[in-house]
Amino acid sequence: CDEDPCGNGECVNSAGSYACNCNEGYELVEGTCEDVNECLDSPCSDTERCSNVEGSYICDCLDTFVRDANQDCVCADGYENQDGACADIDECADNPCGENEKCTNTDGNYLCECVDEAEKNEHGQCVIFQPLECDVRAKKSKLKAIRGNNVNVKLVGESKKTFKKYAKIQWTKNGENWNPKSDGKAKFNGFTIRKFDAEDAGVYVGSIFIDMNDEQYKCEVEVNIELLEGSVNLSIANAKQLSKKQKSGQPLSIKCDADIQNLKLDDPKSEDNVNWYKVCEDGDVLLDDDDNYEIAREKGSYTLTLKNPSKEDSGTYRCEFDQFDVDASTQVTI
Repeated sequence: CDEDPCGNGECVNSAGSYACNCNEGYELVEGTCEDVNECLDSPCSDTERCSNVEGSYICDCLDTFVRDANQDCVCADGYENQDGACADIDECADNPCGENEKCTNTDGNYLCECVDEAEKNEHGQCVIFQPLECDVRAKKSKLKAIRGNNVNVKLVGESKKTFKKYAKIQWTKNGENWNPKSDGKAKFNGFTIRKFDAEDAGVYVGSIFIDMNDEQYKCEVEVNIELLEGSVNLSIANAKQLSKKQKSGQPLSIKCDADIQNLKLDDPKSEDNVNWYKVCEDGDVLLDDDDNYEIAREKGSYTLTLKNPSKEDSGTYRCEFDQFDVDASTQVTI
């Protein structure tokens, strides 16, 4: 028995031999316990299939059957029992679809779709819209937006009264349903996107539904909004002067000119729009407005002033911009 000859059973040693007491679901075959294939005895019902597993078996419902509360296999929804088999029900025979819809029977279900001359309105109903020469249009169909700015889309061509009282608008963005309230503010004749970013760029299509005088009209407008990529160019305005040897003890200013395009800064006049560093071998040091340094901004230039420089202040200084995923820097050695 030390060699476990029985496998799935208990080995009982005897003088010169052994015996096996097989576990349930196993039988003795040539001195070892092997799995019994219970499915050979057809233990499942006519609506079930038998699957043999190690030491047991499983009864699953046949295709199109499901178990009910009594654990019996019965026909799934959309099927009916015909001579012991589940047959598809043609739901379309009972005209389940609505007005201006056609029914298509499917396996175990059905589909309702608009007839060829109808379209879905804002409520998902199939409607045959009246012919309309649509005067509604976007005031600007192509917009270029700066990151961080608000973007206003306005529709014109109908009176405010018609828009407010009779019209409803559904928007899509790049072919997907889109709700202006998720990214900004919906208006009766357009929308506003607040703090525009790269992910807001795309093609916006508005479906305008007008229900007036017991007739329904529909038209579409398209607006393409593109992100203007921001850029920053920095340069040391007084680099030539700083390239000469400087005198200790006299205040020394480094002027960093910034050409900033297509970026909306929180405070364009703030000196904190750029950072100043002293470049060091063991890691650059961020400089602050303190007893040694004064940082200011004036007329598009950012200035770092060394108040009382000494020989120890010799080295390389860097002016750096890092906002809105735009990086730019410039440096000078003194």
